[in-house]
Parts: sequence; C-alpha cells; structure tokens
Amino acid sequence: MARTPSYTTPEGRATRDRIIEAAMHAFAARGFRGTAIDAVAAEAGVTRQGLLHHFPSKVQLLVAVLEQRDEEDKALAETVAETDAGFAAVLDAVMRHTAKPEREHLGRLFTILSAESIDADHPAHEHFRRRYRAAREGFAEWIAQAQAEGAMVDTIAPEQLAAVLVAVMDGLQMQQHLDEQPLHIEDTFAAFLRGLRP
Repeated sequence: MARTPSYTTPEGRATRDRIIEAAMHAFAARGFRGTAIDAVAAEAGVTRQGLLHHFPSKVQLLVAVLEQRDEEDKALAETVAETDAGFAAVLDAVMRHTAKPEREHLGRLFTILSAESIDADHPAHEHFRRRYRAAREGFAEWIAQAQAEGAMVDTIAPEQLAAVLVAVMDGLQMQQHLDEQPLHIEDTFAAFLRGLRP
C-alpha cells in the first residue's frame, strides 16, 4: 500500500505552512538571492531535508510564497465583491488589508521580489509578468463595467486606468517601505479612488 504523502496530513500541512511563513520573512528581509534554504529551514524548525521534502528547490518555495500572498488577496477581494459594494470598495479593502502592520513583511516581500524579477533570469520573472498582465486585464473589465454603470469617470480608457491603478497601489506600498514614518497609504489610496468618481 502506497504511503500517503505527509503534506496531505494535518501535520504535513502545518509544517508546509510554517515553512512558507518563515520563507516570507526571510525573502522580505534578504531577497531571494540573499536567502539560504538552510536559514529558512532553521527558522521554520525543520531540517534541510524536511524543507526539501515539501519544496524540492528554492524556486518552488518562492513560487509557493508568492501564490500564498495572491490567494489571500484574491479571497479578500472575492468576499468584498460578493457584497456588491463596487469595484472601488474592493480595491480599498485590499489596500487597507495590505497596509495592516501584521502584513508588512508580505508587502515588503512583494516589493523586493517584484523589483528583483525585472531581471529576465530571476526565478519569479515569469510569475510577476503573468501576475501584472492578469491584474491589468481583470481591473480593465471591472473598470469598463463601473464606467458603463456611471460609477467611475470614463475619460480614461479602461486598459489605461487599470495600469495606473496597479502602479498607484504598488507605488504607495514601495514609498511606505522606504519611509520609517507612517504614510497612511490606505487613506491616500481611498482619496485617489474618490477622485475617480464622476
């Protein structure tokens, strides 16, 4: 009888989650190239072999970390969208969630890795290229619908406004990470969204 892989058990899942959390902190602090597998394993309380059982390479670990953050943001966006609060409310909720102090390491991780991945040889390059393209396309669809309903200015094409929204959200996060003073980026973004109303 075949042995059930440990990652399907509660203990295996808990170990996997602990490794991802440790990797999030490590990548956020030292970047992908500056983070050693052994350091992540030690922080997660597992052996190197234990980590490699769940993630056979550092690249696979990186992808799992990025996917975890995206899944959390997507789940929040879908929850807010179900309330029919509107596109602007979904974006506002995601930004406020991102700006929470307990998620600072995730925001820092995203900022560092997205910048590093400009290099075509970076293991996250393709992930971020696809992610930004999907974000622009998804935002453009929502914007077009909001414009058709008269809930958003229609002087900017949906595709152009989608690119601007992505740039504003990520740019605000980067500024916050560079400044030790709180910039209250969630309030700034909310004010920006109000300016898009007709």
